[in-house]
Amino acid sequence: SVKNGHDESVIQTVEAMEDSCYFLFPDYKTRLSKFWLLLILASIIATAGVIGDATATVIGAMIVAPLMMPIQGLMMSTVLINRNNFLFSLFMVVAGVGSTIFVGYLFGLIANDNLFSKENNSQVSARINPALTDLVGALATGSVGAIALSTSK
Repeated sequence: SVKNGHDESVIQTVEAMEDSCYFLFPDYKTRLSKFWLLLILASIIATAGVIGDATATVIGAMIVAPLMMPIQGLMMSTVLINRNNFLFSLFMVVAGVGSTIFVGYLFGLIANDNLFSKENNSQVSARINPALTDLVGALATGSVGAIALSTSK
C-alpha cells in the first residue's frame, strides 16, 4: 500500500532506523540511563587500558562505548531534516565526549607518575602521534558499526 506517496516498506524502514538512532519514547528514560551507564563504564575501561598500556582493554572500551547512537542520530536527523532530533543528538555527542574526557581527567589526577610513564606507554604515544593507518582503521571500524546498526536482523 502507498501512504502519502511513499511505499509502506520505506516508511517502516525509516521508522526502524529512527528507532535505532534516536532516544525515542516510550523507553526514552531507559535508553538514556543505559547510554550514560555504558558511557561512564567505557570511559573507566578505556582510561584503565591507557594507564595500564593494555591495547585489548582500550579496544574493549571502544566496543562498549555507546556514542555511535547519537552520532548516527546526527546523520539521520540531517537526512530527514529533523531539527529537534539533530539538536538533541548533537547535545548527546558533545555531553558524551565531555563526560569521557572528564572521567579520563579524574583518573589522570588519581594516577601518579609512578603508575605509568608517558614516554614508555604505547597507548599514550600512539594517541599523541597517530599515523594514517590509525585513521583508516578508525574509519573502517566506524563503518562496520554503522552497517551493523543500520542493517536488519
